[in-house]
Amino acid sequence: MPTRLLSSIFLLATIFFAQASTPPPARVRVTFFLSTECPISQQYLPQIRKLHREFSGRGVDFRAYFPLRTDNARMLTRFRRDYPLPFPTLPDTEHRQVRWFRATIIPEVVVQDQTGTVVYQGAIDDWYVDLGKHRPEPTQPYLRNALMALLDGRPVAIPKTEAVGCFIE
Repeated sequence: MPTRLLSSIFLLATIFFAQASTPPPARVRVTFFLSTECPISQQYLPQIRKLHREFSGRGVDFRAYFPLRTDNARMLTRFRRDYPLPFPTLPDTEHRQVRWFRATIIPEVVVQDQTGTVVYQGAIDDWYVDLGKHRPEPTQPYLRNALMALLDGRPVAIPKTEAVGCFIE
């Protein structure tokens, strides 16, 4: 009887630890650089929410970093209340993520494939052509196209664009 009990415990422990040590499936990651104060950043929020709705259930993780020194805890709390996003919004006032991805503009987006390789970086789309100047509607949905290519197993056709917005200082 004790041998049978020990065997059962061993089997359950083996199953438990095997499952616990199995890495989660690799996912595509989208990282935005946003600000509580940049008007262009705020104007893109509906589009960002729409992209999240379209891709979050398809193996794409979203997150946003707020790198401006003025994006303190109080401002970020207010932003989360006034402009809720359905994914993590994190401070990056020490610019760790900014340096890692070499981000320079808000809003800017980085897409990493399942291996962590950056496959797209730049503008969300071509809606803004310059500060204060935008098209009625975007004509090139860069981020959406990159995600569709990745999910379809194709290379990203346009891996880099220039974002238009506020400078990260």
